[in-house]
Amino acid sequence: MFASIPPSEWTLQAAAHLLNRAGFGGTPGEIQNLHALGQSRAIDFLLGADEESDLFPAPDLELIAPKIRKIRSSYLELDKKEELLATARREERNNGLALRYWWLRRMRETPNPAREKAALFWHGHWATSIRKVKNPLFMYRQNETLRAYAFGRFAPLAKEITRDPAMIRYLDLDSSSAKKPNENFAREVLELFTLGEGNYSETDISEAARAFAGYRINKETGAFRFEPRQADCGTKTVLGTLGMHNGDEVIDIIVAKPQCAEFLATKIWSFYAETTPSKAFQKALGEEYVRTGMEAGKFLRVLFLSREFYAPNVVRHQIKSPVQWLVQMCKILEIPLPPDNVTLPIMMNLGQNLFDPPNVKGWNGARAWINSSTLLLRYNTAGKLIRGGGGTLPDIDKIIPSGLSPEQSAEALAWRLFQSPMSDQLHDQTCNFIAANGTSAAARRDLLHLLMATPEFQLI
Repeated sequence: MFASIPPSEWTLQAAAHLLNRAGFGGTPGEIQNLHALGQSRAIDFLLGADEESDLFPAPDLELIAPKIRKIRSSYLELDKKEELLATARREERNNGLALRYWWLRRMRETPNPAREKAALFWHGHWATSIRKVKNPLFMYRQNETLRAYAFGRFAPLAKEITRDPAMIRYLDLDSSSAKKPNENFAREVLELFTLGEGNYSETDISEAARAFAGYRINKETGAFRFEPRQADCGTKTVLGTLGMHNGDEVIDIIVAKPQCAEFLATKIWSFYAETTPSKAFQKALGEEYVRTGMEAGKFLRVLFLSREFYAPNVVRHQIKSPVQWLVQMCKILEIPLPPDNVTLPIMMNLGQNLFDPPNVKGWNGARAWINSSTLLLRYNTAGKLIRGGGGTLPDIDKIIPSGLSPEQSAEALAWRLFQSPMSDQLHDQTCNFIAANGTSAAARRDLLHLLMATPEFQLI
């Protein structure tokens, strides 16, 4: 299993599929450049890129909580105190909005889209919401951790997340002690983050919770700290293993279970390729993930080389997430991300507010992305951006040159928008539209809008 496709099948369409799934798509020129590398080098190019933090400096964030505590403990008059508290809370909300826009803009402009796509996967996996954490700086630091470990081994990432202030706050780990272990975090680690349902017991949860007691956050700096006086140093039995386990050792015990590799590998495959793989294929995925040392970059390289990744039931059968849809559309139109006051409401209404997944399970994805309301918003937003409503008017002559015949125009649009031939019906509709409306700039923008407001454009 996981045999590579032969060189003859490394087509422009295959290169486009790789760029769509490993990243956020690209222009015809970017796809051609990736194809020219050959499949193996193209994958190495995507997965081997360095981080580029210097290109995307973080928003100017600071810890607001110490400021709020200082205001509350001050001897100011009540009216003045309430005014300062309202200002501090408004600053915190604005920081959260700035952080969302910062990441979306980074996804649009990064020269290394595969790392951002992987960070997006892990954000949905280690789902943590700013709505409860109420600390944009914590969320930013977690995002940086996910990016740094995006292609790395799973166990080190999992251990870092157990010490992550945003996760600690989100799942109430900072209130856990030896006398009163909080089981929220341990339960989600076993069920949602590593093993999946049915692969652990209630006893495993309570025993693992004891191992994570004493994990705290420094209130002044926001850094992780361990409080030995609240820790449980007694013996514990987790998944059949007896010992004086601490949190890191619990992670090692979990990761050693074959169910962990299968659960994670299936989730990775579902994000990048196919939503519902067979049970037999899930087992094969788990075995391959173990063979690669549960290292995401090595595992993804195997998947991106494999015949299964380019199968007809995978290519153009995934519904674009709102993030994928917006970022890829801006790439296709060769325009920057719209301003924050345009972008952020769109993302909220489409159902993928970054740093605010609906619950600890993350986003459901797949068909959950599409309903009558979100589909209409996608269609209307596409029309708005095509006509410059995002702040930049796309160069229509670059997207559809004016001197092309109807057949040539249909072919050029199919390649730019779908990276595959249009259906016969859509091809005929495109040619008929050009014949009826001509090739003025306005007519070409109308045609572009019609094609981007089709079910086909919602797929990659």
